Amino acid sequence: MIFRLAFKDIVHDWLLSLCLVLAISAIIAPLLILFGLKFGAVETMRSRLVQDPKNREIRPLTTRSFSREWFDELRAHQAEVAFVAPMTRQISASVMATNAAGDLREPLSLMVTAPGDPLLLENSGVVPEPGECVLTEAAAKALNVAAGDQLTLGAQRIIQGRYENGTFPVRIAAVLGERASSLRAAYVRLEVVESVEDYKDGRAVPAYGWQGELPEAYPVFDGAVVLTPEPLSKLDEVLLVNNTGFSRVQPVAGDEARDKLGYAPEPGWSAYWITVRQRAATEDNLQAVVNKLRGRGAIVAPWIEPLEIGLTVAGASGPVTVQLRARSDVASSSGAVQAAGSTRPQRVIVVAPDLPLSEGPATLRLKVADRELQAPVLLHKGDVPGGQAQASAAVAGTFNLLRHRNVRYDSAADALLLSRQGYAGFRLYAATIDAVDAVQQRLEQQGVTVHTERERIAEVRRLDRYATLVFWLIAAVGVIGGVSALTASLYASVERKKKELNVLRLLGLLKRELVLFPISQGLLLSSGALALAAVLFLLVARVINTLFRAQLHAEESLCTLSLGHFLILAVGVWTLSVVAATFAALRATRLDPAEALRDE
Repeated sequence: MIFRLAFKDIVHDWLLSLCLVLAISAIIAPLLILFGLKFGAVETMRSRLVQDPKNREIRPLTTRSFSREWFDELRAHQAEVAFVAPMTRQISASVMATNAAGDLREPLSLMVTAPGDPLLLENSGVVPEPGECVLTEAAAKALNVAAGDQLTLGAQRIIQGRYENGTFPVRIAAVLGERASSLRAAYVRLEVVESVEDYKDGRAVPAYGWQGELPEAYPVFDGAVVLTPEPLSKLDEVLLVNNTGFSRVQPVAGDEARDKLGYAPEPGWSAYWITVRQRAATEDNLQAVVNKLRGRGAIVAPWIEPLEIGLTVAGASGPVTVQLRARSDVASSSGAVQAAGSTRPQRVIVVAPDLPLSEGPATLRLKVADRELQAPVLLHKGDVPGGQAQASAAVAGTFNLLRHRNVRYDSAADALLLSRQGYAGFRLYAATIDAVDAVQQRLEQQGVTVHTERERIAEVRRLDRYATLVFWLIAAVGVIGGVSALTASLYASVERKKKELNVLRLLGLLKRELVLFPISQGLLLSSGALALAAVLFLLVARVINTLFRAQLHAEESLCTLSLGHFLILAVGVWTLSVVAATFAALRATRLDPAEALRDE
Protein backbone atom coordinates (compact mmCIF):
# COMPACT_ATOMS: atom_id res chain seq x y z
CA MET A 1 0.00 0.00 0.00
CA ILE A 2 2.78 2.43 0.90
CA PHE A 3 4.57 1.75 -2.39
CA ARG A 4 1.32 2.30 -4.31
CA LEU A 5 0.64 5.58 -2.47
CA ALA A 6 4.19 6.75 -3.16
CA PHE A 7 3.83 5.97 -6.88
CA LYS A 8 0.46 7.78 -7.13
CA ASP A 9 1.90 10.80 -5.31
CA ILE A 10 4.76 10.96 -7.83
CA VAL A 11 2.28 10.76 -10.72
CA HIS A 12 0.14 13.46 -9.12
CA ASP A 13 3.18 15.78 -8.88
CA TRP A 14 4.41 14.63 -12.32
CA LEU A 15 5.98 17.92 -13.31
CA LEU A 16 8.05 18.19 -10.14
CA SER A 17 8.90 14.48 -10.31
CA LEU A 18 10.00 14.81 -13.93
CA CYS A 19 12.30 17.69 -13.07
CA LEU A 20 13.86 15.63 -10.29
CA VAL A 21 14.33 12.58 -12.57
CA LEU A 22 15.95 14.76 -15.23
CA ALA A 23 18.23 16.35 -12.64
CA ILE A 24 19.40 12.99 -11.30
CA SER A 25 19.83 11.49 -14.78
CA ALA A 26 21.83 14.55 -15.78
CA ILE A 27 24.32 13.50 -13.09
CA ILE A 28 24.29 9.76 -13.77
CA ALA A 29 24.46 9.88 -17.59
CA PRO A 30 27.77 11.81 -17.86
CA LEU A 31 29.30 9.50 -15.27
CA LEU A 32 28.16 6.51 -17.29
CA ILE A 33 29.65 7.96 -20.49
CA LEU A 34 32.91 8.84 -18.72
CA PHE A 35 33.23 5.36 -17.22
CA GLY A 36 32.25 3.78 -20.53
CA LEU A 37 35.03 5.70 -22.28
CA LYS A 38 37.50 4.77 -19.57
CA PHE A 39 36.53 1.11 -19.58
CA GLY A 40 36.20 0.84 -23.36
CA ALA A 41 39.45 2.60 -24.23
CA VAL A 42 41.55 0.81 -21.62
CA GLU A 43 40.00 -2.58 -22.35
CA THR A 44 40.51 -2.08 -26.08
CA MET A 45 44.19 -1.34 -25.55
CA ARG A 46 44.50 -4.16 -23.05
CA SER A 47 42.71 -6.65 -25.32
CA ARG A 48 45.04 -5.71 -28.17
CA LEU A 49 47.96 -6.40 -25.87
CA VAL A 50 46.50 -9.68 -24.67
CA GLN A 51 45.17 -10.96 -27.98
CA ASP A 52 48.34 -10.26 -29.97
CA PRO A 53 50.90 -12.82 -28.77
CA LYS A 54 53.74 -10.62 -30.07
CA ASN A 55 53.16 -8.40 -27.04
CA ARG A 56 53.92 -11.38 -24.81
CA GLU A 57 57.06 -12.30 -26.74
CA ILE A 58 60.43 -12.04 -25.01
CA ARG A 59 63.35 -11.80 -27.46
CA PRO A 60 67.00 -12.28 -26.48
CA LEU A 61 69.40 -9.45 -27.32
CA THR A 62 72.58 -11.37 -26.59
CA THR A 63 73.99 -14.56 -28.06
CA ARG A 64 75.11 -17.23 -25.64
CA SER A 65 74.77 -20.97 -25.24
CA PHE A 66 71.54 -22.11 -23.61
CA SER A 67 71.58 -25.72 -22.47
CA ARG A 68 68.69 -28.15 -22.60
CA GLU A 69 68.57 -28.08 -18.81
CA TRP A 70 68.12 -24.29 -18.94
CA PHE A 71 65.06 -24.71 -21.15
CA ASP A 72 63.65 -27.43 -18.89
CA GLU A 73 64.05 -25.17 -15.87
CA LEU A 74 62.32 -22.29 -17.67
CA ARG A 75 59.40 -24.50 -18.75
CA ALA A 76 58.89 -25.48 -15.11
CA HIS A 77 57.53 -21.96 -14.40
CA GLN A 78 54.20 -22.71 -16.08
CA ALA A 79 52.38 -19.87 -14.33
CA GLU A 80 54.64 -17.33 -16.05
CA VAL A 81 55.94 -19.05 -19.21
CA ALA A 82 53.42 -20.20 -21.84
CA PHE A 83 55.87 -21.35 -24.51
CA VAL A 84 59.62 -21.60 -25.03
CA ALA A 85 61.56 -23.23 -27.86
CA PRO A 86 65.32 -23.23 -28.57
CA MET A 87 66.75 -21.50 -31.63
CA THR A 88 69.98 -22.07 -33.54
CA ARG A 89 72.28 -19.33 -34.83
CA GLN A 90 70.33 -16.85 -36.94
CA ILE A 91 72.84 -16.99 -39.78
CA SER A 92 72.41 -20.78 -39.94
CA ALA A 93 68.61 -20.62 -40.06
CA SER A 94 68.26 -19.10 -43.55
CA VAL A 95 67.21 -21.22 -46.54
CA MET A 96 66.16 -20.69 -50.14
CA ALA A 97 62.55 -21.67 -50.86
CA THR A 98 61.26 -22.69 -54.29
CA ASN A 99 57.59 -23.18 -55.12
CA ALA A 100 56.27 -26.31 -56.82
CA ALA A 101 56.26 -24.66 -60.25
CA GLY A 102 59.92 -23.74 -59.85
CA ASP A 103 59.41 -20.19 -61.15
CA LEU A 104 59.77 -18.36 -57.82
CA ARG A 105 62.67 -18.55 -55.35
CA GLU A 106 62.80 -16.53 -52.16
CA PRO A 107 65.07 -16.56 -49.10
CA LEU A 108 63.26 -17.52 -45.90
CA SER A 109 64.18 -17.55 -42.24
CA LEU A 110 63.52 -20.80 -40.41
CA MET A 111 61.84 -20.40 -37.03
CA VAL A 112 61.44 -23.20 -34.50
CA THR A 113 57.94 -24.07 -33.38
CA ALA A 114 56.45 -26.76 -31.15
CA PRO A 115 53.07 -27.76 -29.69
CA GLY A 116 51.45 -24.86 -27.86
CA ASP A 117 53.06 -22.10 -29.96
CA PRO A 118 50.76 -19.08 -29.32
CA LEU A 119 51.95 -17.13 -32.36
CA LEU A 120 50.70 -19.89 -34.66
CA LEU A 121 47.63 -21.00 -32.76
CA GLU A 122 46.33 -17.43 -32.27
CA ASN A 123 46.92 -16.35 -35.88
CA SER A 124 44.94 -18.91 -37.89
CA GLY A 125 47.81 -21.37 -37.91
CA VAL A 126 48.54 -24.91 -36.76
CA VAL A 127 51.63 -26.57 -35.33
CA PRO A 128 53.31 -28.31 -38.30
CA GLU A 129 53.92 -32.03 -38.28
CA PRO A 130 57.24 -33.54 -39.47
CA GLY A 131 57.62 -32.77 -43.16
CA GLU A 132 55.43 -29.66 -42.90
CA CYS A 133 55.91 -25.94 -42.38
CA VAL A 134 53.79 -22.88 -41.65
CA LEU A 135 54.47 -19.71 -43.66
CA THR A 136 53.93 -16.09 -42.80
CA GLU A 137 51.64 -14.16 -45.12
CA ALA A 138 54.58 -12.20 -46.55
CA ALA A 139 56.39 -15.44 -47.44
CA ALA A 140 53.27 -17.00 -48.99
CA LYS A 141 52.65 -13.94 -51.17
CA ALA A 142 56.29 -13.80 -52.31
CA LEU A 143 56.18 -17.47 -53.37
CA ASN A 144 52.57 -17.36 -54.60
CA VAL A 145 51.61 -20.43 -52.57
CA ALA A 146 48.80 -21.40 -50.22
CA ALA A 147 48.08 -24.00 -47.56
CA GLY A 148 48.44 -27.51 -48.96
CA ASP A 149 51.06 -26.60 -51.59
CA GLN A 150 54.55 -28.08 -51.72
CA LEU A 151 57.82 -26.19 -51.22
CA THR A 152 61.44 -27.14 -51.68
CA LEU A 153 63.78 -25.69 -49.07
CA GLY A 154 67.49 -25.61 -49.75
CA ALA A 155 70.57 -24.86 -47.66
CA GLN A 156 73.93 -23.87 -49.13
CA ARG A 157 77.47 -24.32 -47.79
CA ILE A 158 81.06 -23.97 -48.99
CA ILE A 159 83.32 -26.99 -48.45
CA GLN A 160 86.96 -26.72 -49.57
CA GLY A 161 86.12 -23.91 -51.97
CA ARG A 162 83.14 -25.59 -53.66
CA TYR A 163 79.47 -24.80 -53.22
CA GLU A 164 77.15 -27.55 -52.08
CA ASN A 165 73.36 -27.49 -51.82
CA GLY A 166 71.12 -29.65 -49.67
CA THR A 167 67.40 -29.62 -50.41
CA PHE A 168 64.32 -31.20 -48.86
CA PRO A 169 60.58 -30.94 -49.59
CA VAL A 170 57.96 -29.64 -47.16
CA ARG A 171 54.21 -29.27 -47.27
CA ILE A 172 52.61 -25.96 -46.28
CA ALA A 173 50.30 -26.77 -43.37
CA ALA A 174 48.94 -23.22 -42.96
CA VAL A 175 49.54 -19.57 -43.75
CA LEU A 176 49.50 -17.17 -40.80
CA GLY A 177 47.45 -13.98 -40.67
CA GLU A 178 49.02 -10.62 -41.42
CA ARG A 179 49.19 -9.75 -37.71
CA ALA A 180 51.60 -12.60 -36.92
CA SER A 181 54.73 -11.24 -38.61
CA SER A 182 55.85 -9.04 -41.46
CA LEU A 183 58.94 -11.19 -42.05
CA ARG A 184 59.32 -13.87 -44.70
CA ALA A 185 59.66 -16.88 -42.45
CA ALA A 186 58.78 -20.55 -42.26
CA TYR A 187 57.96 -22.21 -38.95
CA VAL A 188 59.23 -25.80 -38.70
CA ARG A 189 60.14 -28.38 -36.07
CA LEU A 190 63.37 -28.10 -34.12
CA GLU A 191 65.01 -31.08 -35.84
CA VAL A 192 64.70 -29.33 -39.21
CA VAL A 193 66.52 -26.22 -38.03
CA GLU A 194 69.17 -28.36 -36.33
CA SER A 195 69.70 -30.32 -39.55
CA VAL A 196 70.17 -27.13 -41.58
CA GLU A 197 72.69 -25.79 -39.08
CA ASP A 198 74.59 -29.10 -39.02
CA TYR A 199 74.72 -29.13 -42.81
CA LYS A 200 76.05 -25.58 -42.99
CA ASP A 201 78.67 -26.47 -40.38
CA GLY A 202 79.92 -29.28 -42.63
CA ARG A 203 78.37 -32.17 -40.75
CA ALA A 204 76.43 -34.98 -42.35
CA VAL A 205 72.66 -35.23 -41.98
CA PRO A 206 71.68 -38.86 -42.69
CA ALA A 207 67.96 -38.07 -42.40
CA TYR A 208 68.16 -36.00 -45.61
CA GLY A 209 70.99 -37.92 -47.24
CA TRP A 210 73.41 -34.99 -46.89
CA GLN A 211 77.05 -35.99 -46.84
CA GLY A 212 79.62 -34.67 -44.38
CA GLU A 213 81.25 -35.44 -41.08
CA LEU A 214 79.27 -37.25 -38.42
CA PRO A 215 79.51 -36.00 -34.82
CA GLU A 216 80.10 -39.49 -33.50
CA ALA A 217 80.07 -40.17 -29.79
CA TYR A 218 83.42 -41.03 -28.27
CA PRO A 219 84.37 -43.10 -25.23
CA VAL A 220 85.07 -41.48 -21.87
CA PHE A 221 86.15 -43.16 -18.67
CA ASP A 222 85.91 -42.52 -14.97
CA GLY A 223 89.41 -43.83 -14.35
CA ALA A 224 91.81 -46.64 -15.19
CA VAL A 225 93.66 -49.52 -13.55
CA VAL A 226 97.41 -49.56 -14.15
CA LEU A 227 99.16 -52.96 -13.83
CA THR A 228 102.94 -53.07 -13.63
CA PRO A 229 105.38 -56.00 -13.16
CA GLU A 230 107.33 -53.95 -10.64
CA PRO A 231 106.03 -51.53 -7.98
CA LEU A 232 106.15 -47.86 -8.96
CA SER A 233 108.17 -45.35 -7.02
CA LYS A 234 106.61 -42.25 -5.52
CA LEU A 235 108.08 -40.25 -8.40
CA ASP A 236 106.46 -42.62 -10.91
CA GLU A 237 103.13 -42.21 -9.16
CA VAL A 238 103.44 -38.43 -9.41
CA LEU A 239 104.22 -38.76 -13.13
CA LEU A 240 100.96 -40.67 -13.65
CA VAL A 241 98.95 -37.57 -12.69
CA ASN A 242 101.32 -34.98 -14.13
CA ASN A 243 99.87 -33.56 -17.39
CA THR A 244 97.81 -36.68 -18.02
CA GLY A 245 94.38 -35.39 -17.02
CA PHE A 246 94.20 -37.69 -14.00
CA SER A 247 94.19 -36.19 -10.52
CA ARG A 248 94.68 -39.06 -8.10
CA VAL A 249 96.60 -42.34 -7.94
CA GLN A 250 96.39 -44.97 -5.22
CA PRO A 251 97.60 -48.56 -4.94
CA VAL A 252 94.89 -51.23 -4.83
CA ALA A 253 94.96 -54.75 -3.45
CA GLY A 254 94.34 -57.87 -5.49
CA ASP A 255 90.65 -58.27 -4.61
CA GLU A 256 89.86 -54.64 -5.41
CA ALA A 257 91.84 -54.82 -8.62
CA ARG A 258 89.99 -57.99 -9.63
CA ASP A 259 86.64 -56.28 -8.95
CA LYS A 260 87.52 -53.33 -11.17
CA LEU A 261 89.18 -55.38 -13.92
CA GLY A 262 86.76 -58.26 -13.97
CA TYR A 263 89.64 -60.72 -13.75
CA ALA A 264 92.56 -61.42 -11.41
CA PRO A 265 95.84 -59.70 -12.34
CA GLU A 266 99.00 -61.68 -12.81
CA PRO A 267 100.53 -62.88 -9.52
CA GLY A 268 103.20 -60.51 -8.29
CA TRP A 269 102.01 -57.58 -10.36
CA SER A 270 101.22 -54.24 -8.72
CA ALA A 271 97.90 -52.50 -9.34
CA TYR A 272 97.18 -48.77 -9.19
CA TRP A 273 93.88 -46.99 -9.60
CA ILE A 274 93.98 -43.55 -11.23
CA THR A 275 90.88 -41.32 -11.30
CA VAL A 276 89.79 -37.88 -12.41
CA ARG A 277 88.31 -35.22 -10.14
CA GLN A 278 85.70 -33.54 -12.37
CA ARG A 279 85.62 -34.23 -16.07
CA ALA A 280 85.86 -37.74 -17.48
CA ALA A 281 89.06 -39.13 -18.96
CA THR A 282 89.35 -39.58 -22.73
CA GLU A 283 91.49 -41.82 -24.88
CA ASP A 284 94.08 -39.06 -25.05
CA ASN A 285 94.38 -39.11 -21.26
CA LEU A 286 94.88 -42.88 -21.31
CA GLN A 287 97.47 -42.56 -24.06
CA ALA A 288 99.33 -40.00 -21.96
CA VAL A 289 99.56 -42.53 -19.12
CA VAL A 290 100.75 -45.19 -21.58
CA ASN A 291 103.49 -42.85 -22.76
CA LYS A 292 104.61 -42.24 -19.17
CA LEU A 293 105.03 -46.00 -18.65
CA ARG A 294 106.58 -46.78 -21.99
CA GLY A 295 109.19 -49.55 -21.79
CA ARG A 296 108.00 -50.95 -18.46
CA GLY A 297 105.61 -53.57 -19.80
CA ALA A 298 102.70 -51.95 -17.98
CA ILE A 299 99.05 -52.45 -18.82
CA VAL A 300 96.48 -49.62 -18.70
CA ALA A 301 92.87 -50.86 -18.44
CA PRO A 302 90.09 -48.22 -18.78
CA TRP A 303 87.41 -48.29 -16.09
CA ILE A 304 83.90 -46.84 -15.82
CA GLU A 305 81.47 -46.60 -12.94
CA PRO A 306 78.95 -49.41 -13.62
CA LEU A 307 75.95 -48.30 -15.68
CA GLU A 308 72.47 -49.64 -15.01
CA ILE A 309 71.03 -50.63 -18.38
CA GLY A 310 67.90 -52.40 -19.58
CA LEU A 311 68.19 -55.07 -22.27
CA THR A 312 65.19 -56.20 -24.31
CA VAL A 313 65.16 -59.00 -26.86
CA ALA A 314 62.47 -59.79 -29.40
CA GLY A 315 59.46 -61.50 -27.86
CA ALA A 316 60.38 -60.59 -24.28
CA SER A 317 57.72 -59.19 -21.99
CA GLY A 318 60.02 -56.49 -20.64
CA PRO A 319 63.60 -55.36 -20.20
CA VAL A 320 66.16 -57.15 -18.04
CA THR A 321 68.13 -54.76 -15.85
CA VAL A 322 71.86 -55.42 -15.47
CA GLN A 323 75.02 -53.56 -14.48
CA LEU A 324 77.22 -52.73 -17.47
CA ARG A 325 80.99 -52.70 -16.89
CA ALA A 326 83.95 -52.11 -19.16
CA ARG A 327 85.38 -55.48 -20.21
CA SER A 328 89.06 -56.14 -19.56
CA ASP A 329 90.21 -55.03 -23.01
CA VAL A 330 93.53 -53.36 -22.26
CA ALA A 331 96.40 -51.65 -23.97
CA SER A 332 100.02 -52.29 -23.17
CA SER A 333 102.48 -49.49 -22.66
CA SER A 334 104.10 -50.37 -25.94
CA GLY A 335 100.99 -49.73 -28.04
CA ALA A 336 98.00 -47.54 -28.45
CA VAL A 337 94.94 -47.74 -26.27
CA GLN A 338 92.75 -50.51 -27.58
CA ALA A 339 89.63 -48.34 -27.50
CA ALA A 340 91.18 -46.01 -30.01
CA GLY A 341 91.06 -46.50 -33.74
CA SER A 342 89.41 -45.24 -36.85
CA THR A 343 86.99 -48.13 -37.21
CA ARG A 344 83.71 -47.96 -35.35
CA PRO A 345 83.53 -50.70 -32.66
CA GLN A 346 80.60 -53.07 -32.77
CA ARG A 347 78.10 -52.61 -29.94
CA VAL A 348 78.55 -56.12 -28.52
CA ILE A 349 77.32 -56.78 -24.99
CA VAL A 350 78.47 -59.94 -23.17
CA VAL A 351 75.96 -61.09 -20.55
CA ALA A 352 75.94 -63.77 -17.88
CA PRO A 353 74.62 -67.19 -19.01
CA ASP A 354 71.97 -67.27 -16.26
CA LEU A 355 70.15 -64.15 -17.52
CA PRO A 356 66.84 -64.71 -19.39
CA LEU A 357 68.27 -63.25 -22.57
CA SER A 358 68.94 -64.97 -25.87
CA GLU A 359 71.95 -64.27 -28.00
CA GLY A 360 71.45 -61.97 -30.97
CA PRO A 361 69.97 -58.52 -31.59
CA ALA A 362 68.58 -56.63 -28.61
CA THR A 363 67.68 -53.10 -27.58
CA LEU A 364 69.64 -51.30 -24.89
CA ARG A 365 68.00 -48.56 -22.81
CA LEU A 366 70.09 -46.30 -20.65
CA LYS A 367 68.95 -43.35 -18.57
CA VAL A 368 71.29 -41.04 -16.68
CA ALA A 369 69.65 -38.12 -14.84
CA ASP A 370 67.40 -36.46 -17.45
CA ARG A 371 69.28 -37.95 -20.41
CA GLU A 372 68.05 -41.10 -22.10
CA LEU A 373 69.45 -43.31 -24.86
CA GLN A 374 68.02 -46.25 -26.77
CA ALA A 375 70.20 -48.17 -29.23
CA PRO A 376 70.40 -51.63 -30.83
CA VAL A 377 73.14 -53.97 -29.56
CA LEU A 378 74.28 -57.53 -30.18
CA LEU A 379 74.17 -59.92 -27.21
CA HIS A 380 76.63 -62.72 -26.53
CA LYS A 381 76.80 -64.98 -23.50
CA GLY A 382 80.10 -65.48 -21.79
CA ASP A 383 82.03 -65.81 -18.56
CA VAL A 384 80.45 -62.86 -16.78
CA PRO A 385 79.43 -62.66 -13.09
CA GLY A 386 75.70 -63.01 -12.45
CA GLY A 387 73.55 -59.92 -12.92
CA GLN A 388 76.25 -58.19 -14.93
CA ALA A 389 77.00 -57.31 -18.53
CA GLN A 390 80.32 -56.37 -20.03
CA ALA A 391 81.39 -54.54 -23.16
CA SER A 392 84.68 -53.47 -24.64
CA ALA A 393 86.20 -50.30 -23.27
CA ALA A 394 85.31 -48.45 -26.48
CA VAL A 395 81.63 -49.45 -26.35
CA ALA A 396 81.18 -49.10 -22.59
CA GLY A 397 83.03 -45.77 -22.63
CA THR A 398 80.77 -44.47 -25.40
CA PHE A 399 77.67 -45.35 -23.38
CA ASN A 400 79.36 -43.75 -20.36
CA LEU A 401 79.46 -40.46 -22.32
CA LEU A 402 75.74 -40.09 -21.60
CA ARG A 403 76.72 -39.08 -18.07
CA HIS A 404 78.26 -35.91 -19.49
CA ARG A 405 76.58 -35.19 -22.83
CA ASN A 406 73.44 -35.98 -24.78
CA VAL A 407 73.92 -38.96 -27.09
CA ARG A 408 71.42 -40.26 -29.63
CA TYR A 409 71.27 -43.23 -31.95
CA ASP A 410 70.97 -42.47 -35.66
CA SER A 411 69.44 -45.36 -37.56
CA ALA A 412 70.45 -44.01 -40.97
CA ALA A 413 74.12 -43.95 -39.99
CA ASP A 414 73.83 -46.85 -37.51
CA ALA A 415 75.93 -44.85 -35.09
CA LEU A 416 75.79 -43.15 -31.73
CA LEU A 417 75.95 -39.42 -32.41
CA LEU A 418 76.44 -36.41 -30.18
CA SER A 419 73.46 -34.16 -29.67
CA ARG A 420 74.12 -30.47 -29.44
CA GLN A 421 75.03 -29.15 -26.01
CA GLY A 422 73.33 -25.78 -26.29
CA TYR A 423 71.41 -23.33 -28.46
CA ALA A 424 72.22 -19.77 -29.48
CA GLY A 425 68.77 -18.32 -28.74
CA PHE A 426 65.13 -19.00 -28.02
CA ARG A 427 61.53 -18.10 -28.78
CA LEU A 428 59.71 -17.29 -25.55
CA TYR A 429 56.17 -16.15 -24.76
CA ALA A 430 54.88 -15.19 -21.33
CA ALA A 431 51.62 -16.68 -20.11
CA THR A 432 49.98 -13.22 -19.76
CA ILE A 433 51.01 -9.62 -20.29
CA ASP A 434 51.15 -9.28 -16.51
CA ALA A 435 53.80 -12.04 -16.39
CA VAL A 436 56.11 -10.36 -18.93
CA ASP A 437 57.85 -8.22 -16.33
CA ALA A 438 58.43 -11.18 -13.97
CA VAL A 439 59.93 -13.33 -16.73
CA GLN A 440 62.14 -10.47 -17.91
CA GLN A 441 63.49 -9.89 -14.40
CA ARG A 442 64.14 -13.62 -14.00
CA LEU A 443 66.16 -13.71 -17.23
CA GLU A 444 68.08 -10.51 -16.49
CA GLN A 445 69.09 -11.92 -13.11
CA GLN A 446 70.73 -14.75 -15.09
CA GLY A 447 72.57 -12.22 -17.26
CA VAL A 448 70.28 -12.67 -20.29
CA THR A 449 69.40 -9.30 -21.83
CA VAL A 450 65.99 -9.38 -23.52
CA HIS A 451 63.56 -7.08 -25.30
CA THR A 452 59.89 -7.00 -24.29
CA GLU A 453 56.84 -4.77 -24.59
CA ARG A 454 57.11 -3.99 -20.89
CA GLU A 455 56.99 -0.22 -21.41
CA ARG A 456 53.89 -0.42 -23.56
CA ILE A 457 52.19 -2.66 -21.02
CA ALA A 458 53.18 -0.24 -18.24
CA GLU A 459 51.65 2.66 -20.20
CA VAL A 460 48.32 0.86 -20.37
CA ARG A 461 48.47 0.18 -16.64
CA ARG A 462 49.28 3.84 -15.91
CA LEU A 463 46.44 4.98 -18.17
CA ASP A 464 44.08 2.63 -16.36
CA ARG A 465 45.25 3.91 -12.96
CA TYR A 466 45.02 7.60 -13.86
CA ALA A 467 41.70 7.24 -15.68
CA THR A 468 40.28 5.43 -12.65
CA LEU A 469 41.48 8.19 -10.34
CA VAL A 470 39.95 10.94 -12.51
CA PHE A 471 36.70 9.01 -12.81
CA TRP A 472 36.32 8.56 -9.08
CA LEU A 473 37.09 12.24 -8.42
CA ILE A 474 34.40 13.32 -10.85
CA ALA A 475 32.06 10.60 -9.63
CA ALA A 476 32.51 11.75 -6.03
CA VAL A 477 31.47 15.29 -6.95
CA GLY A 478 28.49 13.98 -8.92
CA VAL A 479 27.39 11.60 -6.18
CA ILE A 480 27.53 14.32 -3.55
CA GLY A 481 25.48 16.61 -5.76
CA GLY A 482 22.94 13.94 -6.65
CA VAL A 483 22.46 12.76 -3.07
CA SER A 484 22.09 16.35 -1.89
CA ALA A 485 19.49 17.15 -4.55
CA LEU A 486 17.49 14.00 -3.85
CA THR A 487 17.70 14.52 -0.07
CA ALA A 488 16.50 18.09 -0.32
CA SER A 489 13.68 17.17 -2.67
CA LEU A 490 12.37 14.32 -0.55
CA TYR A 491 12.70 16.36 2.64
CA ALA A 492 10.77 19.19 1.05
CA SER A 493 8.15 16.72 -0.16
CA VAL A 494 7.60 15.52 3.40
CA GLU A 495 7.29 19.12 4.61
CA ARG A 496 4.74 19.93 1.88
CA LYS A 497 2.67 16.86 2.68
CA LYS A 498 2.67 17.08 6.48
CA LYS A 499 -1.10 17.46 6.57
CA GLU A 500 -1.73 14.46 4.36
CA LEU A 501 0.78 12.32 6.22
CA ASN A 502 -0.77 13.28 9.59
CA VAL A 503 -4.18 12.24 8.27
CA LEU A 504 -2.72 8.88 7.30
CA ARG A 505 -1.44 8.53 10.85
CA LEU A 506 -4.92 9.27 12.18
CA LEU A 507 -6.33 6.63 9.88
CA GLY A 508 -4.09 4.05 11.59
CA LEU A 509 -0.87 4.11 9.58
CA LEU A 510 2.02 2.97 11.78
CA LYS A 511 5.12 5.06 12.20
CA ARG A 512 7.39 2.39 10.72
CA GLU A 513 5.09 2.20 7.69
CA LEU A 514 5.22 5.98 7.28
CA VAL A 515 9.03 5.75 7.15
CA LEU A 516 8.76 3.69 3.96
CA PHE A 517 6.90 6.47 2.12
CA PRO A 518 9.91 8.73 1.32
CA ILE A 519 12.16 5.71 0.85
CA SER A 520 9.75 4.27 -1.74
CA GLN A 521 9.60 7.62 -3.52
CA GLY A 522 13.40 7.81 -3.52
CA LEU A 523 13.69 4.35 -5.07
CA LEU A 524 11.06 5.13 -7.73
CA LEU A 525 12.63 8.45 -8.69
CA SER A 526 16.16 7.06 -8.76
CA SER A 527 15.02 4.07 -10.85
CA GLY A 528 13.44 6.38 -13.39
CA ALA A 529 16.57 8.50 -13.51
CA LEU A 530 18.72 5.38 -13.85
CA ALA A 531 16.65 4.07 -16.77
CA LEU A 532 16.76 7.44 -18.54
CA ALA A 533 20.53 7.72 -17.97
CA ALA A 534 21.06 4.19 -19.36
CA VAL A 535 19.10 5.05 -22.52
CA LEU A 536 21.12 8.26 -22.98
CA PHE A 537 24.36 6.33 -22.45
CA LEU A 538 23.47 3.71 -25.04
CA LEU A 539 22.63 6.40 -27.62
CA VAL A 540 25.81 8.41 -26.99
CA ALA A 541 28.00 5.27 -26.88
CA ARG A 542 26.59 4.18 -30.25
CA VAL A 543 27.43 7.55 -31.74
CA ILE A 544 30.98 7.50 -30.31
CA ASN A 545 31.69 3.96 -31.52
CA THR A 546 30.33 4.80 -34.97
CA LEU A 547 32.51 7.90 -35.26
CA PHE A 548 35.67 5.97 -34.33
CA ARG A 549 34.85 2.74 -36.17
CA ALA A 550 37.74 3.24 -38.60
CA GLN A 551 40.24 3.17 -35.70
CA LEU A 552 38.72 0.08 -34.09
CA HIS A 553 39.03 -3.59 -34.94
CA ALA A 554 36.06 -5.90 -35.26
CA GLU A 555 34.15 -6.40 -31.99
CA GLU A 556 36.03 -3.50 -30.35
CA SER A 557 34.27 -0.54 -28.72
CA LEU A 558 35.67 2.77 -27.54
CA CYS A 559 32.74 3.39 -25.20
CA THR A 560 31.05 0.38 -23.66
CA LEU A 561 29.88 -1.11 -20.39
CA SER A 562 29.01 -4.65 -19.51
CA LEU A 563 25.78 -5.89 -17.92
CA GLY A 564 27.69 -6.37 -14.69
CA HIS A 565 28.60 -2.69 -14.64
CA PHE A 566 24.93 -1.70 -15.00
CA LEU A 567 23.95 -4.04 -12.17
CA ILE A 568 26.62 -2.58 -9.90
CA LEU A 569 25.49 0.93 -10.88
CA ALA A 570 21.84 0.13 -10.13
CA VAL A 571 22.68 -1.24 -6.69
CA GLY A 572 24.83 1.82 -5.96
CA VAL A 573 22.13 4.30 -7.08
CA TRP A 574 19.44 2.50 -5.07
CA THR A 575 21.67 2.44 -2.01
CA LEU A 576 22.36 6.18 -2.29
CA SER A 577 18.67 6.91 -2.81
CA VAL A 578 17.83 5.02 0.39
CA VAL A 579 20.51 7.00 2.23
CA ALA A 580 19.12 10.26 0.82
CA ALA A 581 15.54 9.30 1.73
CA THR A 582 16.53 8.39 5.28
CA PHE A 583 16.67 12.06 6.30
CA ALA A 584 13.15 12.62 5.01
CA ALA A 585 12.00 9.41 6.69
CA LEU A 586 13.35 10.64 10.03
CA ARG A 587 11.40 13.86 9.58
CA ALA A 588 8.27 11.84 8.86
CA THR A 589 8.62 9.96 12.15
CA ARG A 590 8.45 13.26 14.06
CA LEU A 591 5.10 14.28 12.61
CA ASP A 592 2.27 14.77 15.18
CA PRO A 593 -1.16 13.40 14.16
CA ALA A 594 -2.81 16.06 16.38
CA GLU A 595 -1.73 18.72 13.91
CA ALA A 596 -4.15 17.22 11.41
CA LEU A 597 -7.05 17.82 13.89
CA ARG A 598 -5.93 21.37 14.62
CA ASP A 599 -5.77 22.12 10.89
CA GLU A 600 -9.33 20.84 10.53
